[in-house]
Amino acid sequence: MLLNTLIDTNELTRLIGQPKVVVLDCRFYLTDHKKGQLEYQEGHIPGAIFVDVHHELSSAETEFSGRHPLPDENVFSTQLQAWGIEQDSIVVVYDASSGSIAGRAWWMLSQQGIDVRVLNGGFPAWLSEGGDVSCEVNVPVVASMRFEVSFPWSVSEQAVAENLETDQFQLVDARSAGRFRGENETIDPVGGHIPGAVNRPFTDNLNANGYFKEANVLHDEWQSCLSESHHEDRVYYCGSGISACHNILALNHAGIPAKRLYIGSWSQWSKRMLRAASF
Repeated sequence: MLLNTLIDTNELTRLIGQPKVVVLDCRFYLTDHKKGQLEYQEGHIPGAIFVDVHHELSSAETEFSGRHPLPDENVFSTQLQAWGIEQDSIVVVYDASSGSIAGRAWWMLSQQGIDVRVLNGGFPAWLSEGGDVSCEVNVPVVASMRFEVSFPWSVSEQAVAENLETDQFQLVDARSAGRFRGENETIDPVGGHIPGAVNRPFTDNLNANGYFKEANVLHDEWQSCLSESHHEDRVYYCGSGISACHNILALNHAGIPAKRLYIGSWSQWSKRMLRAASF
């Protein structure tokens, strides 16, 4: 089954202010965790609620986790309530990074049965197309219902390790080609990629203006990429389980079903390699 994917600025303009619509601002920068909220305070889409990706879409990193492990299910259920999300809500998520951050929120909310879309082009598109901007900090009304949160599309480190022997699924790496090859690694302690993975940088999903390519173009490009493997089952990963969601989003936009994410991604796998090297 294909998931809902994108919304454009015109569609969002028509939705803003309607009672069932929730807009989440997911601007986030790995090298400056305060920048996203500062940008939100300087101006955001009217009615948008700021989402702290590092603390609300993730839990704290541990010695054995990746950089952005999933939050506890009960904690995230409370967070959905705090954002005012009901079962019949329409949720729009956006960032300033062409969906590479908002895609994580999209992936997490979609598997709770929530109707959620990513704003194509993000906040830059909203500005360039003349959208209104607000500086008002929005405090949502707490939702009346509580979601029974689960993350059935998350794949564990153990499952990825076992796959090296069983070869049950194809891994697809969303990082840049250089990082995939282990070149100029400045984020994680070890460079390279998980054995057997193929590379499809998430940036390849975008045109020169930062919008998603047309669905038929993405379909042909992804079919070419995935034809490198005999597998029908695939798991997507990146550096820390965020930008790989962009690939999952692009695939669904292209009409190709995709859901599964190795949440620990390379930031967890590289720790595993270090531990193995220490013995």
